[in-house]
Amino acid sequence: MTDHRFYEDEIRCDFIVPSMIKRTWAAQLEILTEVDRACAEHGLSYFAEWGTLLGTIRHGGFIPWDDDLDICMKRKDYDRFVKNIGSIIPEGCSIVNYRSNPDFKQMLSRIVSSDHYRFDPEYMRKYSGLPFALGIDIFPLDFMTDDEDYERDREARIKLVYDAVNEIAHFGTDPSDIKHHLSKVEKACNIRIDYSNDVLRQLRELLEVLFAEVDEKDAKYITLYPLWMNVHRYRFPKEYYDRSVRMMFENTSIPVPVCYDDILKLKYGNNYMTPVRSGGAHEYPYYEMHEKILKDSFGFEWPSYKFCANDLASPRERAETFDGGTAVFVTYLPAAFENMRRIVKQYLRKGYDVTILPAKRYDIAPDMSGIVPAAEDASDEFYLTGLEGAVISHDPGILGSHPDEIITDFPYDEYNLITTVDKEYYSTALRRCCSRLIYVPPFEAKSMKADDERAKKLMPQYVCTPMFAACDEIILGSVEMKERYVECLTGFSGEKYKDYWRGKISVSKDNTADIVKSPAAGKKKKILFYVGLATFAQYKMNAIEKIERAFRIFDENSDSVEAVYLLQEGLLENLCGMFPELYKEYMARDFRPEADYVDTDMIDAYYGEASMFATEFVNTRKPVMIMDVNI
Repeated sequence: MTDHRFYEDEIRCDFIVPSMIKRTWAAQLEILTEVDRACAEHGLSYFAEWGTLLGTIRHGGFIPWDDDLDICMKRKDYDRFVKNIGSIIPEGCSIVNYRSNPDFKQMLSRIVSSDHYRFDPEYMRKYSGLPFALGIDIFPLDFMTDDEDYERDREARIKLVYDAVNEIAHFGTDPSDIKHHLSKVEKACNIRIDYSNDVLRQLRELLEVLFAEVDEKDAKYITLYPLWMNVHRYRFPKEYYDRSVRMMFENTSIPVPVCYDDILKLKYGNNYMTPVRSGGAHEYPYYEMHEKILKDSFGFEWPSYKFCANDLASPRERAETFDGGTAVFVTYLPAAFENMRRIVKQYLRKGYDVTILPAKRYDIAPDMSGIVPAAEDASDEFYLTGLEGAVISHDPGILGSHPDEIITDFPYDEYNLITTVDKEYYSTALRRCCSRLIYVPPFEAKSMKADDERAKKLMPQYVCTPMFAACDEIILGSVEMKERYVECLTGFSGEKYKDYWRGKISVSKDNTADIVKSPAAGKKKKILFYVGLATFAQYKMNAIEKIERAFRIFDENSDSVEAVYLLQEGLLENLCGMFPELYKEYMARDFRPEADYVDTDMIDAYYGEASMFATEFVNTRKPVMIMDVNI
């Protein structure tokens, strides 16, 4: 069962992931669990593919601005999976490909949770309250020889068939109108087309035969063949997919090919660790396409705040003097309080009497079937750290003392489908309790470019809320984010209210928050030195020599540098099982013991293989250097 905290709003890589996206992630992870179980039971292998592979290595889960899940299988495993799907996948799930749906145009398969909308409690509970179909794409991997003449001939045959498929599937051409071309297909492939049956399906089945023409034992390379035809560099040594290693993916794990580093470099370039928010938002988020159908056809609509001009409060002026003022900071989530902490410091400096009031929080079941109090997950010490002079209270009765200002980070009232608070913390209730109500977003991106379509597409979920209407002031951290919020709110309410939002939003940046602290003078700088399986799988003995050279440099600079050595989880066991001779050589070098646990907050810089740790250091603005074994 997914931990409820997984569903909560979160900021990752300066990108806000709202709870609705988290629900789609959780639903897909449920399908992945079923596929993983089925593959294990039937002796089938699969690997993380495309953005799922990149997300596994770089983020330890989904790419924050992605909402789909991809895997791949070698052709024989893929065929066994697809042909025996009825006995492999769980009841209720189905497969979509050209065999099950003639309108499906791609040469892959998709495992989906259902073939229709479902509102029964069992389905809603299993798939995080989402009544539509979610799925996982499965890409088949095929093999190639190093015989260039043969491969050119095979590609020519495949292209002949592909052209016919595209003509029929994409342009609706009748097969009888391209008989001349189809006769070339028959001759080149030594087959006969039955014009009395489905010609398109016959051609697609022929494509799969041609893709699978090379057996793994006779091959040198492995590829996604449709991509090889378009880009004659998309292939890998077949050994890259000989073995897999399980790596963390959100709250589960997923197998990745052992040579994941080289694979990702070919797919995304040598700088694949640098996040690029590519892709438009015309099909993002995935669930958006279903919302209109659900409303129009089933009358189903998730509760959401609708704009009402009468809700817009006239901002009240702040008192001229701050000395002796009272301020209550209402916070609903420890992770959200981090964005509020800088504002608390400013109020303390201005002479306010500051009280921090953690609101009682409740967890709503993803299928909205129930609500329970959330577990307390932060101590009083957590809230008061670095805030000398502030006090903490757990008594909402202090709101009755009518403080001068209430500053809150909960914007949703009853409209968040995952988390809620007592009604006394709702926007209009808080407004009645104070002279001024101020809202500080629980999570705020540092920047969001005007052309960042995906980030902007999600903004209404956490921006267009009751608190934005009811509060007197909204405090953001940058002028750039103010522009994005004004754009979003204006789109929500109408152009006539643009000046209202612009006047209501202020920018208050605590400059000290962005200063990256350097180690104190005379203190050694700690460097996390991380090594994963890909380094050994791709570079063999050169990897061991590189590690040795790295330690030599660390030792030569031991007066100023301390290396904290961390190996990928399970690396030595995997090394022993997959590359026993390499394991013996590594162990013979008697490298220093690796760390059992690493507190990255206490480490100053990162060096090593591409990993989610490197991304974490980038996000906290600490130096990162990706290891090059060849240097």
